[in-house]
Amino acid sequence: MATMQNLCSARSPSVSGDATLLAYLSDESGIDQVWLAPLGGGAPWRLTQCDEPVGTIAFSPTSRDLIFTSDCGGDERHQLWLVPEACAPAVALDHDPSVMPLWGAWSPDGARIAYCANARDRHHLDIYVMDMVSRETRCVHQDSGFREVLAFFPEGEALLIRDARHSLSDQQLFRFDLASGDYAPLLPPRDRARYSAPRFVDDGHALLMISDHGREFQGLMRYSLLTETLEWHATFDDADIEAYALSPKRDQVALVVNREGWSVLLLHGLIDGTQQIVDGLPQGVIATLNWPVLSDELLLSCESASRPSEIWRIDPQRGTASPITRSTRAGVNLDDFIEPSVERVVSFDGLSVPCLIYQPATPMPPAGYPVMVLVHGGPEAQWRPTFRADLQYLLAQGIRVVAPNVRGSTGYGRRYLHLDDRELRMDSVADLDAVRGWIAEQRDVDQRRVAVYGRSYGGFMVLAALTEYPGRWALGIEFYGIANFLTLLETTGPWRRKLRAAEYGDPQRHKSALERFSPIHRIADIDVPLLIVHGMDDPRVPPSESEMVYACLRGLGRPVKYLRVPHAGHGFTRREDRLRVFATLASFLERHL
Repeated sequence: MATMQNLCSARSPSVSGDATLLAYLSDESGIDQVWLAPLGGGAPWRLTQCDEPVGTIAFSPTSRDLIFTSDCGGDERHQLWLVPEACAPAVALDHDPSVMPLWGAWSPDGARIAYCANARDRHHLDIYVMDMVSRETRCVHQDSGFREVLAFFPEGEALLIRDARHSLSDQQLFRFDLASGDYAPLLPPRDRARYSAPRFVDDGHALLMISDHGREFQGLMRYSLLTETLEWHATFDDADIEAYALSPKRDQVALVVNREGWSVLLLHGLIDGTQQIVDGLPQGVIATLNWPVLSDELLLSCESASRPSEIWRIDPQRGTASPITRSTRAGVNLDDFIEPSVERVVSFDGLSVPCLIYQPATPMPPAGYPVMVLVHGGPEAQWRPTFRADLQYLLAQGIRVVAPNVRGSTGYGRRYLHLDDRELRMDSVADLDAVRGWIAEQRDVDQRRVAVYGRSYGGFMVLAALTEYPGRWALGIEFYGIANFLTLLETTGPWRRKLRAAEYGDPQRHKSALERFSPIHRIADIDVPLLIVHGMDDPRVPPSESEMVYACLRGLGRPVKYLRVPHAGHGFTRREDRLRVFATLASFLERHL
């Protein structure tokens, strides 16, 4: 496990305004830091020397000035920092660590930045604009709810705002005029639409963006600001478009399409509509996509179940792909790692639940394979074939892994996404039990050794599986999971409460349902070993959720182990923390599974 945790990765490529420098995040030092490399080729070097992980990077559109964000101990209050010309010492742009700034955008001339922050009221995000010469900051708009600055309009006179005052899947776009203060809807409202990756085209008279506006799946949409009409450039009836990059000539877009969790890279002609698959990448998941100006080559980050993330250079015309970064491999042979396949399980109501199945290469034990069911968090997320050191460790130990995308997961359309909302919460837990029933039908499985493991909302799913369906599982592993929805909604980060209530239910109107869903009220039904792990600075699911589970189980004399991780948030971004956490996990499995 320790050797696998020493594998490094590179991700989030960003190109300087003069198109000569590549910045990206690498965890070679043990935490994510900014690294630089000449775009034309050459050895990379580490730019930042922060004590905390870097979260986001963004070059100025006109220079090498670079902004990055960094929080403290995983508290998600990502402070803004400026590195002039990508070489001078970093300068703090805000000075209140109790505030959560949410990075937005550079102005087209690089003279200003805009972002949101909850300085006035910790529950709400207002809009701020900073002059990058004087460093003067103005609050230009105050309002309730959660919003983000997506871009400046091309002339710099207005901001494009994504407002999620209802929920993260129920968004609206607004044009905020910096002179008049007018905050006007940009598109006609639709029920539960999502918008991302906007880019101005046609001399600023139109917007390209990804959206599911009026559709089941996300597509590439063009919205005319002159005629206030929209058209779809690219759509699929059974898959989401997740990312795109516009070619410098603006006659093509590179599209990333999500098919059963795997990314497919396509070239799509904007004039003739032709499509061509781009090969040469590992079969996995493509993240950040960038097509630099004056370049025929795409830049992107890509990872697979057997390959940690690297930055890749793609020549779509020649069909060639080559990695720019080559992160530390710690003597590990990546060819020994295992890729998944897809199976579908029929749930209690006939719904087809997709599952990624990872089969160990080791011979089957006499009693059959032990199985670990891995449940993703979110719940608005998807289990995808990304690299997980802990998963590959399980496989190396001869444990089969089943990773379901229960109802409520993304990637399978709008209807599937909302099948677990509020009163339907426990239907997703029933999906998990259906997966357990499918495992029971497999003749090569040791039915006495089937366990369940999840993080965050996946931790809730673990607790719910153990309390709703006791006797079905050999053990549980839950990292920073939800035990009581009512206490969660009272104690999670104040800027998150309304968004989480939209998904889980309002504490006043849905109190009885939230109590019914909360595993803490049936905690005595857990009679198998449980491992709990929690970061002590977690702003999303406070440690109090794990503390109450541990206290109850220990008081009942049940087998429970609890690892508290100091100076860590909602996840473990430091390699030293991951080594400690997964050493505990390995020891727990060796003892109980």
